Amino acid sequence: MPETSRLRLRRTRVLAPLLAALAAASLGVPSAQAGSSLGGPVNRSEILPRAQYWDAQDVQYNQGATYGDGDGHSYRTDCSGFIAMAWHLSATGLGSATTQTLDSRSLTTRIGKSDLRPGDALDNISDHVVLFVRWNNQATGDFTYLHQSNSRTDMTYGNGNVYSGNISSYPASSYVALRYNKVVEDTTTPPPATPVGMTGFAPADFNGDGRTDLAAVDAATGKMFLYPGTGLGTFGERTLIGTGWDSLTNMTPGDFNGDGKADIAAVGKGDGKLYVYPGTGTGAFGAPWSAGTGWNNLHHFSAGDFNGDGKADIAAVGAADGNLYVYPGTGTGYFAAPINAGNGWNSLDRFTGGDFNGDGKADIAAVGIGDGKLYVYPGTGTGYFAAPVSAGTGWNIMRDLVGGDFNADGRIDVAAVQAPQGSTGDMYLYPGTGQNTFGTRTGIGTDW
Repeated sequence: MPETSRLRLRRTRVLAPLLAALAAASLGVPSAQAGSSLGGPVNRSEILPRAQYWDAQDVQYNQGATYGDGDGHSYRTDCSGFIAMAWHLSATGLGSATTQTLDSRSLTTRIGKSDLRPGDALDNISDHVVLFVRWNNQATGDFTYLHQSNSRTDMTYGNGNVYSGNISSYPASSYVALRYNKVVEDTTTPPPATPVGMTGFAPADFNGDGRTDLAAVDAATGKMFLYPGTGLGTFGERTLIGTGWDSLTNMTPGDFNGDGKADIAAVGKGDGKLYVYPGTGTGAFGAPWSAGTGWNNLHHFSAGDFNGDGKADIAAVGAADGNLYVYPGTGTGYFAAPINAGNGWNSLDRFTGGDFNGDGKADIAAVGIGDGKLYVYPGTGTGYFAAPVSAGTGWNIMRDLVGGDFNADGRIDVAAVQAPQGSTGDMYLYPGTGQNTFGTRTGIGTDW
């Protein structure tokens, strides 16, 4: 799985778009200081640069040690001392705030988890506290955090869900959301970060040459490009095949109308309808039709013949209840009433479908939000799934996962982009073994 050294090289890019927008401090400054004074009001735009300072200094975790903020003060180098430093609290040194004292109404106010803003904290009062960095998907609760963790040697970023799964190995339900009482909201609203990189990956043979291609959308422009597969695990020069695809989400490929050509299904961001774009077999798509409403209540889409009837189905997770629903395809471009295939699926992220164990039945692979492991859920061919198999660790640093036979060896591989949310990154191919595992990865592209 991706080596930790690559994570170290890339992790300083996680906050860059947000810090640039806040324009509060340069990442190159030699201290964490800005406009606040010890124990006084602190602008929200100052908190994350202070946190980034310790990250840049590779501060080591040690409950019995302290480290300076470059402004003449030191704080205990554990999870709560890190928060105290970021908030510029007056309790310093080994007397820095603890997870218990951070949850004090004289110091903080409890807020709803949906109201979290950059610089707030999530506090598991008995064990751990993390600094909220940003929403990745506020509607579903997916977010990025920064913390000083005793499971690592120094600062580390993580992705989690405020409602479900684990946050730094502790259940999300055990955390309360805290806002420092002296935080000052900035008078100007930072502009939204400019979308970057490719998104909306859809793997299938779109041009009819028998090789698995990749369709993807440029997040900044909404243009869709086709990356033709070479059958060697790489892609040829891309071609523009459409515009306006940034108005859609949860793009999922499959032969939904039964004509032997790969289509794309996607959900309208504005109306929540599922649209099916019929493939022409030439790398282009015909005019879409609506296959139903209310699909914006679902996320984590994947497609495959999950019930074994030879027709492409769609599996998706209910955003509210975390159940996995399988919508059986009818082969006409529409879908029958869903099957409830189980609960607890909101503890996973980055879904993709494929026959990863080579038994001829469509499986689902997804990454555990709490532990970063890749899990393969073997399909039974009945619309349900067997107990998951772990296929490796460290997959939480990958931004997108797509399954397909990219190297034409008859086994389903995984292609994935290693990059923080909001940044471009490198694409890697993990060759499938046909046994729920993957071989050594190879780099197959940059600037994704």
